[in-house]
Amino acid sequence: MRVLLVQDSTGHSTGYHVVARALRDAGIEVVLGGALLPGQIARLAGEEGADAIGYRIMDAAPAILVARLAEALAAAGLADIPVVVGGIVSREDLGQLAALGVARVFQPGATFAQIADGFRAVGAAAARRASRS
Repeated sequence: MRVLLVQDSTGHSTGYHVVARALRDAGIEVVLGGALLPGQIARLAGEEGADAIGYRIMDAAPAILVARLAEALAAAGLADIPVVVGGIVSREDLGQLAALGVARVFQPGATFAQIADGFRAVGAAAARRASRS
């Protein structure tokens, strides 16, 4: 599985790098995209052949950013790439993210095993959907 990890800003990025390392240690290939705008994320996901996108959102409105990312992915013909969000997400935003199709949300306190297992489950579900198409 190949995961593109991106973030909304360069601040508070220690967790971003620690999660990347934990995913690699769990045998998941990780591409670090850094701080990117939604259109840039979609372009890089296509270029890198990402199976999933991990989007760390700490400094902005998750629902707005994910909506823009979903639009950019759809415009690039990549709407089938699942998006996983990490960060502090309000209850209100959790519902909006679910409505936007976010596959998983990991908040502070999630273990590395939970995150790796979550990405594997998301990747497996995406592969099953692709095989039916």
